[in-house]
Amino acid sequence: MSEKIQISKTKDVSDEAHQVLIVDGSDVQTKVGHVAKFHPSGEQNIVVDEIVQYKKPKENNEFIGLTAEELKAYINDPKWKRIRLIIALLYILLLIALLIGSILLIIYTQRCPPKPVLEWYQKDIIYEIDVSTFRDSNGDGIGDIKGIQEKLPYFEKNNIKSILLQSSIFNVSGGTSIKLDGQIPHDKNIDLKVVDPNVGGDNDLQELAKILNRKDMRLIIDLPLASTHDPNGVLWYGSLSLPSKIEQPCRGGTDNLGCQYLTSYGRLPLDFNQEEVSSAADDRIRYWLSTKKIDGIRVNLPLEYNQQTRLYTISYRTIKHWSEIKTEIEKAAKPKLFLFDIPFGLQRSIETDDLHNKTAHSLFLLDPSQRSNINAESLNTRIQSFENNNRPKPQFWQLGSIRKSDDIGTINENQLSKEMILTMGMLFGGTPIILYGEEIGLDQKSTPLMSWTSDSVTGGFCARNAADCENHLKNNYKIAKTSVKRQEALGGVKRDSLLTVFRHLAKLRQQESFQFGVLETGFHADSNSFWFIREAPGHRGYVVLFNLKKQKEGIAHISLRELTEHDVPHHVHYEYQWPTAYLPTSNDTHIDSDNLLIHPQSINIFWWTAKLIKPNVLFKNAKEHTHTH
Repeated sequence: MSEKIQISKTKDVSDEAHQVLIVDGSDVQTKVGHVAKFHPSGEQNIVVDEIVQYKKPKENNEFIGLTAEELKAYINDPKWKRIRLIIALLYILLLIALLIGSILLIIYTQRCPPKPVLEWYQKDIIYEIDVSTFRDSNGDGIGDIKGIQEKLPYFEKNNIKSILLQSSIFNVSGGTSIKLDGQIPHDKNIDLKVVDPNVGGDNDLQELAKILNRKDMRLIIDLPLASTHDPNGVLWYGSLSLPSKIEQPCRGGTDNLGCQYLTSYGRLPLDFNQEEVSSAADDRIRYWLSTKKIDGIRVNLPLEYNQQTRLYTISYRTIKHWSEIKTEIEKAAKPKLFLFDIPFGLQRSIETDDLHNKTAHSLFLLDPSQRSNINAESLNTRIQSFENNNRPKPQFWQLGSIRKSDDIGTINENQLSKEMILTMGMLFGGTPIILYGEEIGLDQKSTPLMSWTSDSVTGGFCARNAADCENHLKNNYKIAKTSVKRQEALGGVKRDSLLTVFRHLAKLRQQESFQFGVLETGFHADSNSFWFIREAPGHRGYVVLFNLKKQKEGIAHISLRELTEHDVPHHVHYEYQWPTAYLPTSNDTHIDSDNLLIHPQSINIFWWTAKLIKPNVLFKNAKEHTHTH
């Protein structure tokens, strides 16, 4: 479609402009968007072909490159050849330098080492239980395995994942001060395969093991394989007759291992030179670890008897053989624990690191001739004594024992507060073995029944039929002044309960530095302050500081940073204080370690952010520190 439009020339547009803009026969796009055709005939009519949007003509900025001849000239030019060669060499050198720098960065950069692989028994708290005095589920006056099942929530609340059952499960009357039905208890020889029906029997034990396995918990059995309950030395492992009668080891004097063994264990030692004894012990190890799939066992110390000298010695041959059995079983099962129950008084006889590492040690020297007042220096000396005797730091700690031979075995009989002793045992490193009731300060010698409540005649020991239970016990017990229920109610008062401290420590020891960190100890004699540092490279570091001064001696003013020779940073953060938090408790608040006021008889735990230091650099002066300022 076309249309004629009349356009008149104006005087404002020159002919010269028309000549430049309009060429014969060319298309013209007007500012209003009409496309017109210019006719050379001079007619002033324009045909509109199409309506389009107007576009301003682009300027001609086309790039004109070099010709082939010019490029060849540059390529063959010696000057440009040298420039290209220099650039190529510099580029190659830069790549080599980056490669070397990357390698050096990988080698020398301080970085977090990988976490060590820890077995379950290296991470957990082991809770030792005398089944007969822990919890009675049926009211017959005897604790039983079902009573332990009833208290599984208590273990979970306390972060306890490993349970050790004492050998009373094989003989409920042995090793307890309770009179059963008015009869004085007497030891009977035990088979170590048959669970005493009074505590529930084998089925109840297997059910407990299955429940613990579903909860990712562990069960350990105490097996006194190396001794006999028969005081005449004729029978062993139930009704079996010994190949030869055991002679009384104390007849030739008390200063020999056999007599010390009898005094400490209260049982006669077996002779593992005898093949029948060794074979029967092997059978029972395989029965519990392989057939019954128990997670671990604790055995007593095997001895050998020399017919010529009439003396006993430790049977390291047997210990090695038992380790080989454990390794063989582990090929088709999960890792097993093989622990040795050696009374504190006999631990001086240990001669190998292997046996040392499988034995639970005490925090304090128990020999009365070596015992002195416990202060900061003596604590540090005790920890250093292992290194001074070329022994590694213990892998298992035991706070107390119910053996009468361990005369300061319970934490109640030590000079330090229960809270301090518990803190050391839980955080020193290694695995703490907690005897039932130690978390509430129970004295198992005078009050063997576990105290659950304060509003019951039996302290909550009897779950039901309390009247019948009390009648069975014949009042031959004392009820502890404290209890689990009472201490749970005391958690918010000025002086926290021991159970509250235990639960905080159980949670704290799950931190990497307390699991596998370096241990450094030190003391300051003037302020009677003892401390230890736990730090794993790449993880939070911790310092645990004790002021051992008595209340009347006042506050200690110390510079912890200077005393530890700068192993403790200038700024630290609050983690825990007992009995009262005097310092700021916010994690955002920096505490000046150069200027600390530490109250007497207090526990102070501080932390600092991770240091990226290699293990061989961390605490490089730890062995040189004496801290005798």
